[in-house]
Amino acid sequence: MKSTIFTLASIGLSACATAPAPVAGPAHHPAPAFTGPPAQLLERPNASTAGGPKEVRVLYDDPTLKLAAIVLRDGTLLPEHHSAVPVTIQAVEGAGTVIAGGERHRLDATHVVVLAPGVPHAVEPDPGTTLVLLVHHLGRGPEHTH
Repeated sequence: MKSTIFTLASIGLSACATAPAPVAGPAHHPAPAFTGPPAQLLERPNASTAGGPKEVRVLYDDPTLKLAAIVLRDGTLLPEHHSAVPVTIQAVEGAGTVIAGGERHRLDATHVVVLAPGVPHAVEPDPGTTLVLLVHHLGRGPEHTH
């Protein structure tokens, strides 16, 4: 399976975007119900937050969405792994490369990497830098290895 990289503009996102209406799924596979509050403010770690070489913090966990922040300090590699559900990876601080399906995708504040379920991938920060990622797990499959 191939991974895909999009710029924020290419997927229709801007600083003040309105979300499109939800699309109904097939009748035989209803989407899981969202169980979270209508709105919630989450705090993510940043590059200057004290911690070890790799920090993973789950910010939100619901049957429809899992949001994790990953901090890779001083060029620390996130080794190859995969997820059972679709994943998006966005750099909110720093820059690096996502290696997926034999391809290298630039990851910075202007790009989002979208991965299909089961695609092995790794993240490599630019040398000597700290990279802060937001990783969106879209739905809940069998337990993933993220």
